[in-house]
Amino acid sequence: MPAASLPAWVAAAATAVLLLPAWSRATFPAATEMMRAGIVAAIAAGAQPRTESWLRMDLAIPTVALVSASGVVGLAVRLLLDGGGWRLGRAAPSLLRISPLAGLARIFSARTAVDAALNAVGLALMAAAVCGSAGGLAAVLASPQSAADPLQLVPPLQRMLAAVAAAAAVLAVCQWGLARLRFERRIRMTPQEFTDEQRSMQAAPQVRLLLRRRPPPATPPRSAAADLQGAMQPGGRLR
Repeated sequence: MPAASLPAWVAAAATAVLLLPAWSRATFPAATEMMRAGIVAAIAAGAQPRTESWLRMDLAIPTVALVSASGVVGLAVRLLLDGGGWRLGRAAPSLLRISPLAGLARIFSARTAVDAALNAVGLALMAAAVCGSAGGLAAVLASPQSAADPLQLVPPLQRMLAAVAAAAAVLAVCQWGLARLRFERRIRMTPQEFTDEQRSMQAAPQVRLLLRRRPPPATPPRSAAADLQGAMQPGGRLR
């Protein structure tokens, strides 16, 4: 069964792109101050950079929050598409499944050629999305104001990453849908397999014949009180 790892990765990346402005506003001032203090300490004669400046909570907390939110969204998409069945045995390697001949047969198969062509089309689509959305970022980088205010790079960078994430989402959904279609076709039963399964779920012919010949259960005799109660009308009179 195809795993939804690629759509989950795209969802996590899209979440990181959406949270990028908030993360940059929270971390850029602290990062600039940390780099300035490190450079000043390195240039000053006999001064050593402070070790505590490399571990700042104003840098660590927004980054951990960004990574955690992306991971939660990716895990939610994975559970939504693949279900919540956890099987740790899948992670264990099996030497019985390693076959060089089978691997070479898969490499030089028609399905591998089709997958390579589809992946080439997907790569071309991603390259087109990057080239089409990088114009705004290139214009901001060419302006002299970008060096004075690095936060000006965030909006065009977010737009470019959003376009790339949208293209990646389309490719991920198409790839997962194709894998799901192949899986459904592979596990589809033939008419003969369906007939055999239905026969295996039924009882043996001898048992069915004995059940047909068995007489029906006798109904218990009704008492006189039950007959009288059935003959009475709702008003208490006899019918």
